[in-house]
Amino acid sequence: MRVLEIENVTKHYRKKAALAGVSIELDEGYVMGIVGPNGAGKTTLLKAILNLVRIDSGRISLFGTRHIDAERATRDRIGFVHEESYLYEPINLGDLERICRAAYTQWNRQSFRNYVDRFELPPKRRIKEYSKGMKMRLSVAVALSHEAELIVMDEPSSGLDPLVRRELIDVIGEELARENRTFLIATHITSDLDRIADYVVVLDGGQVRLSVTRDEMADNYALCKGGTEVLARDTNGCFRGVSRNEFGFTALTSERQEVAKRFGDEVVMERATIEDLMVHTLARTGESPRRDGLQIVARDTGTPEGASDGDGGVQ
Repeated sequence: MRVLEIENVTKHYRKKAALAGVSIELDEGYVMGIVGPNGAGKTTLLKAILNLVRIDSGRISLFGTRHIDAERATRDRIGFVHEESYLYEPINLGDLERICRAAYTQWNRQSFRNYVDRFELPPKRRIKEYSKGMKMRLSVAVALSHEAELIVMDEPSSGLDPLVRRELIDVIGEELARENRTFLIATHITSDLDRIADYVVVLDGGQVRLSVTRDEMADNYALCKGGTEVLARDTNGCFRGVSRNEFGFTALTSERQEVAKRFGDEVVMERATIEDLMVHTLARTGESPRRDGLQIVARDTGTPEGASDGDGGVQ
């Protein structure tokens, strides 16, 4: 079943394009990661899906129905997790559960209590007294306790320690065993997605710069390293986001077999991570890719694969 379909969606804030012709499809039972630098449009896209911002043009469908026509009908079917707690914090877990039981028709009390025990959340302490990691665990517990079919997560692991981040990924992995669970996760911490993402969308300037499946990453993409003399013979443009140093070059390829055929042992190929895809796809032509906090600039020549023309975006 098609859970989410986004068709040529645009959104402007004044004259800035936050979304510029974005098109995405996501079927039931899969994990899609939306990655990109700060200001890429990730949060705006999620807000548009949840009808928290009004799009200028295009169409968004949830479970086969236009999102603005089925907001009430789809409320139970969507769970939301944000990097900042959206829960009412002066109350404790008992009060929160009573609110959720009234808000969601399929609230699962036992599931919620199981997550509370698993995450070791103190039930009598007020939510405002929780640490950031505890608040994130609580948001996940709520999102997963009302039989939601689509779980939307906006920077869920931002600012969390590695143990909490690993715990979050483990929970997502377990939930995927359920046939009707689908996850849409926007993050700039790409390592969290390497284990679980079935689809990866690289967003920048409000445009889809790259969209790949897990199988395409494994079969076609690689991180390449070799001597700079190889670049002069790359007449077919196999390498993208080239970084040069005193030892040679590093680049991304989406033509793994072609590189192996043409350059053989002259080029060493390694498995490309999601961070590699993002960094080298968004590297400006002629400049080395930058990984310092993933402050990346979009390439300035041509329109990358899967992109639409548009203005630079803001988140």
